[in-house]
Amino acid sequence: MPSISIDVLRLILEHVDKADLANICLLNKICCSCSQDFLYRDIRRDGFLSTAKVCQTLAESTHLAKRVRSFEITNHDYIEWREWQRWGLQKSLRNMIYLRSLRLFCYTDFSDVDGYTFKLVSFASGYFLPGPLLRFLHSQPSLADVTLGVSASDDPEFGATCLPNLTRVTARFSWLRQLVPNRPVNEVIAYGSMCDSDSADLNFFTLSTAPIRKLTIEYSYLYLTPVPLLASIFPSLTYLKMEIVC
Repeated sequence: MPSISIDVLRLILEHVDKADLANICLLNKICCSCSQDFLYRDIRRDGFLSTAKVCQTLAESTHLAKRVRSFEITNHDYIEWREWQRWGLQKSLRNMIYLRSLRLFCYTDFSDVDGYTFKLVSFASGYFLPGPLLRFLHSQPSLADVTLGVSASDDPEFGATCLPNLTRVTARFSWLRQLVPNRPVNEVIAYGSMCDSDSADLNFFTLSTAPIRKLTIEYSYLYLTPVPLLASIFPSLTYLKMEIVC
């Protein structure tokens, strides 16, 4: 029986589910190596125990961690950072040198950014400490897509040199005043409704170095602004989603 080329094998493996990829790893060294590229390329885990096992594997196996391009974990229970460290999350991240997308919907602490050699394009953090997170963001100038959840203390001050290549941002409305100006932002998702301390002034959107084309926002930020003024602020808008937060 003639053998197939590596290129053809990889095309086939792109359409194989993870359970079958794991079985193909058992066939031979070539099949194992090619299957692992797809098996570990995109990792998503929900819950602490499931995530901890994966982190242990990637912390101990650098050759597997190097295959990871997208890594996402979700944990709805509060787990202290030292517990994540005990199971190897930080070490596994250091091993993911080709990581491009990192989404951590759990408690995270980026106090020590040394050793992270990946260059992220996309990043999401569900719950963070402002100081350590800002140091991490400054260490990742290639970031284009950023999602920021709940700050554990005071509101962060991002600074003019943070996230210079930002094009898509999901954040609290009050943070957008810092994140949109002088960056090439073209898509914005603002969450939360307007409170007494907020202002409905939307003029900061005009300070983006790229036209805003997509906007998702709670309707209370828009309803007091005359339509002609909205049109002048968002002349290139092609998508608008207004949400109602009760």
